[in-house]
Amino acid sequence: PYHWQLDCAEALVLGIDCIILAGTGFGKTLPFTIPSLLHPNKITIVISPLNAIEEDQ
Repeated sequence: PYHWQLDCAEALVLGIDCIILAGTGFGKTLPFTIPSLLHPNKITIVISPLNAIEEDQ
């Protein structure tokens, strides 16, 4: 994993909000998957601008 992925995952586990701005295929899934696995009873909200991704491709 990249350093920024672990930093964001750690922040989320500690209850700190995290925003990731990265392109398609840069590994944005890992940072919110790790905290979800560690705390399955908590809610994770992921906002993905699918329309913007469509326009870029």
